[in-house]
Amino acid sequence: MSEKIELLAWNQCIGRVISNIDRATVLDELLGGISDNVPFDLWYVAFFRTDGPPLEVGYSYAANTREEYAEGPYLLCPFYNAFLDGLASGCYSMKQFAPPDFKNSEYYLTYYAPWGDSSEVAYNLVMDENTAAHVSLSRRGKHARFSAAEMRFLEQALPVVNAVMDRIWQRTRLENQDGQQFGMDFHVRMTQAFRKFGTAYLTDRESEITHLLLRGHSAKSIARLLDISPGTVRNHMKSIYIKLEISSQAELFGLFFESLSHVGNDMAEDPLTTLRKTG
Repeated sequence: MSEKIELLAWNQCIGRVISNIDRATVLDELLGGISDNVPFDLWYVAFFRTDGPPLEVGYSYAANTREEYAEGPYLLCPFYNAFLDGLASGCYSMKQFAPPDFKNSEYYLTYYAPWGDSSEVAYNLVMDENTAAHVSLSRRGKHARFSAAEMRFLEQALPVVNAVMDRIWQRTRLENQDGQQFGMDFHVRMTQAFRKFGTAYLTDRESEITHLLLRGHSAKSIARLLDISPGTVRNHMKSIYIKLEISSQAELFGLFFESLSHVGNDMAEDPLTTLRKTG
């Protein structure tokens, strides 16, 4: 009987979605229907692009946290980097892409820990060759993990979610045409800043390790990726910290985002050099 009731509730949700398909309320109707079957505490919906920063559609997080995300931290997001790697349409859990020990990283501590122990799943829905809809659902608490049955429901709901996000994308694309060039220029500056961060002071290997540290990797996971010993990674980390005049991964994370705020039009320069000049 419960399965029939759930199916009825989901069909009613689809009916409301169809009725609101060209209204701003369509996303609320969709998320409300999903939450009736798979409860969640927080949500975030955006369009990931290869040539621009995320175009945010809506979110339930604190406004300042989400604004900060779109101003640079998205570059380090496991879901965003999976999208850049050509992720197919589907519903995925964060743990499928996050580095080992991700919960100990500064990225996690900054953007997830404030909400307590949490679990995140997200739809990646390919809109075109440069764009994918990102629909993130997070749950907090000791029992935050999404069950296998809940993941099956989310996967089965994919055609409906995809249809709604495709319709929203058609509107969003038109609404953002005027600011498209600004967004592309911003994204290029941010991407170049990430690639060049610290390169004026570090060796190529040290720069590679710095980028992995920023993305949430631990010394052990970096060692596995680069096929070197954890001790060698730690020696490189000591050298990185000395050269960048910091003493921890937390300070590295803070220094990176401080340097992003000083990124100028000269994309050939290490943003850290720009920061030190202005500081």
